[in-house]
Amino acid sequence: MTPEAIALGRDLALILLVIEAAVLAAPLVVIPLYAIRYLRRFRAPIRPALRRVRSRVLEVEQATKLVSSMAVQPFLWAVAGVEGLKRGLGQVLRRR
Repeated sequence: MTPEAIALGRDLALILLVIEAAVLAAPLVVIPLYAIRYLRRFRAPIRPALRRVRSRVLEVEQATKLVSSMAVQPFLWAVAGVEGLKRGLGQVLRRR
């Protein structure tokens, strides 16, 4: 191949890559613009629903914390009791 043919192929490939980048970048620019435009229309009707969702999530979070603490609490008491016994016996045995 001649150097001119290689340069032409390089130039065509570069042009194709620029066109491909523009086609791929266009939705990344257009979609957020339309999303912002239409989000303003739906903001007022969505707010009460979002408040209900937030309150429900808080209820679920509180219930989860309560149940998990009730499930873990006996194990914590057992570990704390064993550690207390170890320390207490260690102190008693060191004094002798």
